[in-house]
Amino acid sequence: MTVTMHDVAKAANVSITTVSHVLNNTRPIAPETRKRVLKAVQALDYYKNTSARMLVRGFSNAFGLIISDIENPFFHRLIKGFERACRAENLELVLGMTNYEQSSAEATVRRMIEDKVRGVAVMTSQFDAKLVDRMLDREMPVVRLDDSRLKHNKSNVHIDYSKGVLQAVKHLRSLGHSRVGIIHGPLTVLSAKRYRKLLIDVVEQHGLEIVDCAEVESHPTGGAAAIQRMYARQVHPTAVICGNDLIAMGAMGEAFRVGWRVPEDLSVIGSDDIAFAAYAHPPLSSIGIPRDELGLSAFRALQQMVADPLNHGSETAVPTQFVVRQSCGPARRL
Repeated sequence: MTVTMHDVAKAANVSITTVSHVLNNTRPIAPETRKRVLKAVQALDYYKNTSARMLVRGFSNAFGLIISDIENPFFHRLIKGFERACRAENLELVLGMTNYEQSSAEATVRRMIEDKVRGVAVMTSQFDAKLVDRMLDREMPVVRLDDSRLKHNKSNVHIDYSKGVLQAVKHLRSLGHSRVGIIHGPLTVLSAKRYRKLLIDVVEQHGLEIVDCAEVESHPTGGAAAIQRMYARQVHPTAVICGNDLIAMGAMGEAFRVGWRVPEDLSVIGSDDIAFAAYAHPPLSSIGIPRDELGLSAFRALQQMVADPLNHGSETAVPTQFVVRQSCGPARRL
């Protein structure tokens, strides 16, 4: 037999309105009354009917979050920051993944629309703009990652790599490095293209020579492949800066395999500062992104658009910070 809110109200000897306020935290309720209601909820094993509430309101009490891959350690703290912000506002989180596949991305967007979420944060750069438009056409606010094209109901959260990259390059120069390799992700991804350009500009501005610039997949195998090619071509930089920590870890592993010691023969810098970076061998220096702040910024941008229907979108920059660890050392003598 289904337990209703009316049953809870009767058991607690309060009105249905009072039960609603207690369960949804929408109005202060006397502590003793709240305790009585929650005791009745537990005793009766009552659960809110969110589907019925959604039918009445026309939208759910949830924000959507779309990422590319749950196994990618970049997203763990981002999800946590976004989920914490939702919980603080008594909102639910609907999590979707693309798994780098168009069909999965389309299914995720369909789910967001069918679940009538209040807004969606798309925190992956590899996402079809037409799918974003599909949500915008239904007046669903959307926040993108590293997409500066603002419009009505569409905001952007931008990772500002400039500070972290500048700190990393200055650190290399202070250690006597002059020959640098760059290992970046696929240029089909806009963020990878921008990051590559920033690295090249800053490295050259500080008088360091770029001896190799390799485009690879954003996985450890990509970093390993780049080092293999450098070794085979007898290109030996004193340091490499990588597009993410996974690439950097693959580069370090392959460097050891071919006989290059890190950091004695080759200094390695990653990007993202994932949790595993501090436990690499040696611990990996990285251009750190505060991913919990990234998730919180996306939530706030959605919240702002939901609160103001006339909002034309906003731009939020999340700065980076270089984290020095043992994978960087003085340049070897040539």
